[in-house]
Amino acid sequence: MLERLEHMQIPVHNVEEAVQWYTLHLGFRLEGQTAGRHAFLTLSSGPMLMLWETREETHANFTVHGETMPVLLYRTSDIHALHDRLKGIGARIAFYKDEGFGWVLKFYDPSGNLWGAIQPNA
Repeated sequence: MLERLEHMQIPVHNVEEAVQWYTLHLGFRLEGQTAGRHAFLTLSSGPMLMLWETREETHANFTVHGETMPVLLYRTSDIHALHDRLKGIGARIAFYKDEGFGWVLKFYDPSGNLWGAIQPNA
């Protein structure tokens, strides 16, 4: 039987560039990498994120009633600073709003994967 989520896997166009983007802008730490193939990244808690390099047009997203939804949703304690940082580097922001239960931010990484971040209201 299953015990816990070990790691998540997402596609990226260039693994070296993606590692730089995730570590510099989102705070991930590189745990291991095979150039041109894949990399393992971690945060201070939670499962590992595995980046797979691919030239195929595929993304870690899905749709519900035509709305694109993120597969990855992370918690943050300063969603406004995250929004400002992403906007400052030219990341495409898809959604940024107080939804009542907390703030929600959806943004695209350079490979077209839609990410989500939430900051619940205290």
